[in-house]
Amino acid sequence: MENLPFKIDNNDYVKLPRSIKTALIDGLLKFEEYAILVWLWLIANPRSGRAHVSYAGLSKDFKEKYSKNTVNKIMLELKRKKWVWFASQQGRRSSFNVDISEYPLSDGTFKYIEHRFEQKSGRSEDGTDEQTPAEAPEEVSDISQKLESEKKKLVARFSFTSDSSLSRSQKNENEKENKNNRSTRRPVRSFSPRTFEEEKCLEIARYLEEPDMSFMLSSLKKYGLTRLKNAYEKLKQAPAGTIQKKGAYFNSLLTIADGSG
Repeated sequence: MENLPFKIDNNDYVKLPRSIKTALIDGLLKFEEYAILVWLWLIANPRSGRAHVSYAGLSKDFKEKYSKNTVNKIMLELKRKKWVWFASQQGRRSSFNVDISEYPLSDGTFKYIEHRFEQKSGRSEDGTDEQTPAEAPEEVSDISQKLESEKKKLVARFSFTSDSSLSRSQKNENEKENKNNRSTRRPVRSFSPRTFEEEKCLEIARYLEEPDMSFMLSSLKKYGLTRLKNAYEKLKQAPAGTIQKKGAYFNSLLTIADGSG
């Protein structure tokens, strides 16, 4: 058998979560978004979870399979879906920093970028302007408005003044699932996660005040981590005090058709 035309350096590697593959299979990532996200993951600084790139440079990295404008659109989609964050590049041609969501850092922690999206205006920590609405494609705005409408409807259904049939049916469904899983209960208080995905599920279960991990683990298997995280973020964005049954509301968010964030 012939040797490989290059030597694999087993001392030079990065952790790449399988949930990225799951997001591709579930349709939450298009293939070109998947390809560029994995590339960003590979070239990121392991100490900062940040990649230094330019649209033209990424186009060259992919042998110009994607044009500079296409790379621009792909990067904006990855940012919209909260896989990455970077300051607005409107009117700029230079290279820029890209922070990667939940990148495993060399110190054993993970890169979190949620706070970046909570910054409303002004300048970022890097001293650069935030993204403006004009930077995003028109179709992105339409999708955002549709999702916002869906979120408002769900909040109304699960508010303190609501007792809809949907709430009751989901309660019955959860009770049925809990009954079926009674023989394999895994209490939240004593659950020890073995993977990053299970660690995230434990965080969500605690937020939902779930007594058992069975629902979260079955949802992870059914929907994948990305959809769980998207539903979790939407739940946390709901106005304080408006959701009476967080578990039922979270379950409804999981079933939104496209599941994108």
